[in-house]
Amino acid sequence: MSPKLYRFWMGTLAVSLACSAAGGLREREEDITRRSEAKREAEKGNASSAQNDDIAHAAFGSGTYPSAGSSSSGGFMSDFWGWLVMAPFAYRVNDPSAALDDEHGEWATEKRSLFPHHERGQATVPYARFDYNFQWADKVDAHDARIEAGYKFFAFHARFTHYKDTLGDTLDVNQYYGMLRYGGLRPDTLPGSFEISAGGGVVHHSGIGDDSSGAFTFGIKYYPVEWAGVEFRPAFYRWDEIFIRDYDASVSLGGRFLQGRAGYRWIWDQGVVDLQSGPYAGLSLSF
Repeated sequence: MSPKLYRFWMGTLAVSLACSAAGGLREREEDITRRSEAKREAEKGNASSAQNDDIAHAAFGSGTYPSAGSSSSGGFMSDFWGWLVMAPFAYRVNDPSAALDDEHGEWATEKRSLFPHHERGQATVPYARFDYNFQWADKVDAHDARIEAGYKFFAFHARFTHYKDTLGDTLDVNQYYGMLRYGGLRPDTLPGSFEISAGGGVVHHSGIGDDSSGAFTFGIKYYPVEWAGVEFRPAFYRWDEIFIRDYDASVSLGGRFLQGRAGYRWIWDQGVVDLQSGPYAGLSLSF
């Protein structure tokens, strides 16, 4: 790392810590803009030196590496790869080691599909789900709504968060994702229901100015019993030129179709951003 770029990052760290200690949403957005402009200037200043480095490295020639296709695979490795990929889906119909209760006895004898069983109203792999949360942060309140809609492996997620501080300034952060997911009931392997998902999309910030960026998210849900579960849902995106990590962890209590939820959401930008981080409580409707 060049000295100029090192000084830039140390400076922005100091600024971000100062801004997180005081000020509101307007100061937060202005800080993002200042740091993004400084980052662009620093990258321009290093562009010419990077080009010179590329020319110097090219003088040594380019190495030639064997491609993956040049190595032969078969026998044990082929069998192992087939086992690794297909074993999770090789359901055993009459497995004496699987202690199933009466509720899932019929499931054990029926023909299995690639996608585990889903019962309507479960919070995992729902056909449709709506969450509403109210979040308390440092001098800021947030109304947060989430929508999920999907069928088996494919789903669409949207999240809308409206922040408002004590000065009346507002910030809207809207997220949209196309998701691949897998989960449901596998009583021969895991008690309760589960879901794992991953996807990409876009995030839009709207406050003093507007900004959009690409985004990536993944999610983990596990409900060991029907009335209680945990969820973890991080997302990664940019606000102007600043990389943001958005973490969300929660627990839920309830039953099918309706669950109460409590959790904590924190925004990480060279440290926890107090203005956008805090506990929340809400409700979930699942179908």
